Amino acid sequence: MTVESKSAPERRYDKGERRHKHVGRGSEPEIEFVPGNPRMWIGKCPATFAPDDHIRLVNEAIPESNGDRELPFPKKLYAVHAGAIYEGQTSDRGKSYHGYPYRGKLAGSLLDTLRGVAVEKGCEKEFEFWVKRHIEVHGI
Repeated sequence: MTVESKSAPERRYDKGERRHKHVGRGSEPEIEFVPGNPRMWIGKCPATFAPDDHIRLVNEAIPESNGDRELPFPKKLYAVHAGAIYEGQTSDRGKSYHGYPYRGKLAGSLLDTLRGVAVEKGCEKEFEFWVKRHIEVHGI
């Protein structure tokens, strides 16, 4: 009898049918504010993103703690691409994730981990600019 090692299954990217809200027009990620509501924003991926870019980011993303919820999958994932922070969310219990450039609060420990990813990828300067412009450190 042979024993096969089971690795974690690859995460799938879910573009969503007819979902164009998170696609920008240029080659840079964007945060677009909803007119008349400065608290509401939409993260838009670069128009130059290929399907493989989405899949790669979802699979290299770092899961965020689910807090006090006991779930067998992470609800949210975070990745770094060209200095920008991307958030991925699942709507199907962790089978697939949809991602977009992120703006908002992040725990300091998660931000430190993402900073390490930015250093590895050689985009620390761009990362710090993104953090200064779009991220509020919240908690530990």
